[in-house]
Amino acid sequence: MVSAISGFTSIPGDLYALTKDFLDSDHRWDNETDRIRLLTLLKKGATSDDLRKLIRLVVEQYFKRLNEEQLEKILVKMGGSVAGSFAFKFLFVNEIVSRFFSRIIPKFLFSAGMTGIITIGASVSRSIYSSRDLMKKNREVYALLRGAGDLDLLYFLLQENIDPWLDAITLQEINSPLAKEVFVNFLGGLHDA
Repeated sequence: MVSAISGFTSIPGDLYALTKDFLDSDHRWDNETDRIRLLTLLKKGATSDDLRKLIRLVVEQYFKRLNEEQLEKILVKMGGSVAGSFAFKFLFVNEIVSRFFSRIIPKFLFSAGMTGIITIGASVSRSIYSSRDLMKKNREVYALLRGAGDLDLLYFLLQENIDPWLDAITLQEINSPLAKEVFVNFLGGLHDA
């Protein structure tokens, strides 16, 4: 029921996205180029595997920035040993992606089915503008997703759930003390997942 309500409440946002796209004459060429990229992606057959790949790439960006001590803490928390940390890192990222995917995608699909025709046009606009927002937020992740088959254009589908990972990556990049706090919270939530 909550997904249905959120689907219906997104209609004003959809209308805003369509209006913004229509009135944004400064970016018409870029928008058209991105529409072509999106249609090419959809024509090739974008699947749930593409969404899974998008999630995996972002989560890997977070984990590759963890230091050895943090990786050891995850190993201990998960009941592993320090030996085989590379294999563990690979398996752990896949486990995170699987859990993330199994919880988020069913909710999204139900919500997407409830909003109707307006959403189709708005989704194109949201895809384009969310991709640009991603480029502003984290240029490295944007380039990685775009290079992996224009997955940056699917970012809007998972934006609400991916943004905390992007924020954590940004904290790691600027070497903020908050990055350690985020890691401690993440570590504490491992058994809750």
